[in-house]
Amino acid sequence: MSTTLHPPRELGIETVIFDLDGTLIDTEPAAARAVEACFGSWGHQVTHEDAVFVTGRTWETAFEFLLGKYPVAQPGDEIRRTVIDRYRLELQQKLDVVAGGAECVRSLAAGGFRIGLVSGSFRREIFWALEQLGVRHHFEVVLGAEDYPRSKPAPDGYLKAFDLMGAQAQRTLIFEDSHPGVTSALAAGAWVTAIAGTNHFAQDTSGAHWRVADLRPVTADWVRALRFP
Repeated sequence: MSTTLHPPRELGIETVIFDLDGTLIDTEPAAARAVEACFGSWGHQVTHEDAVFVTGRTWETAFEFLLGKYPVAQPGDEIRRTVIDRYRLELQQKLDVVAGGAECVRSLAAGGFRIGLVSGSFRREIFWALEQLGVRHHFEVVLGAEDYPRSKPAPDGYLKAFDLMGAQAQRTLIFEDSHPGVTSALAAGAWVTAIAGTNHFAQDTSGAHWRVADLRPVTADWVRALRFP
């Protein structure tokens, strides 16, 4: 009996959405250093496991977790401001860019893809980073921690982006780097590519459909060539 082989079907990707931290810029170590330094000054040594937990989530979710485990005798707003100011200083001193990130965004834009971003960072950090990369004008929608109710791994941010962009989940490719991020993107019904080179805390991103070390190989043609895995 003969078997007819059918060529893999094209995905028909129309929209590409990026996470920011660990995807376009490599900020997770800076965030961990800020948390560890500040909480250390308040008499708490944050464990490696807890640093892993907060990666990929919004700052509000991170603080809720950290202060539940490491209580500090200072007002919550002051604690948040101190940590985030330390994080911003870390970024200003040295911004680590994911290799190929800016070139990838430019290639996708030139190739006719609609581009968005959903991050757990605040808009202030997001827009500053996109300005540093010189690609802010390519993003049709940018959502930060202020813009959706539940942090990743909930799908809220991506679902809101789909709604604002009029995008179909099954025709959207999302780039993520963390377990909460990948889980969020999958829960939203999109295709997911994980960035492996920035996974500093060995998070489980095995649920992603594809993996790349960084964004250097990702072009408009690369996305068009994707087939059902």
